[in-house]
Amino acid sequence: MSIDLLRWQMIRGIFWRPQKISPEKQTVVIIDPMHTPAEKNLIINPAYMLADYVEQLAAVNIDLIHYPQASTARVMRHNPLCVLLSGQVAPWTDYDPQKLEAVFSFLRESILPIFGICGGHQVIAQAFGAPVAPMGYRELGYIKVELLKDDPFLGGLSSPSTVFSCHGEEVKEMPPDFVLLGSSKRCRIQIFRHHKRELYGVQFHPELSGRKPDGKTMLRRFLKRSGIALQQPYQQPSP
Repeated sequence: MSIDLLRWQMIRGIFWRPQKISPEKQTVVIIDPMHTPAEKNLIINPAYMLADYVEQLAAVNIDLIHYPQASTARVMRHNPLCVLLSGQVAPWTDYDPQKLEAVFSFLRESILPIFGICGGHQVIAQAFGAPVAPMGYRELGYIKVELLKDDPFLGGLSSPSTVFSCHGEEVKEMPPDFVLLGSSKRCRIQIFRHHKRELYGVQFHPELSGRKPDGKTMLRRFLKRSGIALQQPYQQPSP
């Protein structure tokens, strides 16, 4: 059943599309670090999958921004309560460093709560000077992550936590001023947080949790701590 729901979550994301921003709703920004814009990624589209899942959790605006346009002024256009960075699949060597500078500057300057997922986690690391490089293998499927420190983001979760992972590159060193919160056997830097800010990164995919609750709990807790009014009770969509 878990894998069936996981596939269903992926299929739903293929068909998600941005809606007009409503001033009556709270806004969540999703920064898409895929090499090509979301509308061109018709098969693998982490930004759409994440957006679809967030809309299942809360009745919010999703303001989707491709990474080269993610300046502070653009991100703040609709007064978001928080920012999510979704995943990506291309090697970082394919990217033009100049096109990444807008999102790097935003991440270094912003006071908003920010949560990076998989490739988004790696974007945060690079923005703060930490290297990202291939692992030499892929970490794929459900994995166990050891929780290393107490943090409100992780409160109430047991260790190890079970999450869904899919990546072939990793953060090689902790960025300065960040705290390591979680590790797996094959990837040391699974969860980190800036030591002063609500700035988190996770190497796995909480939006693709299937019926495993730990990743969903982390994402829900981040949104709630950011001031997002979650729909209660939340029901998983049936495949």
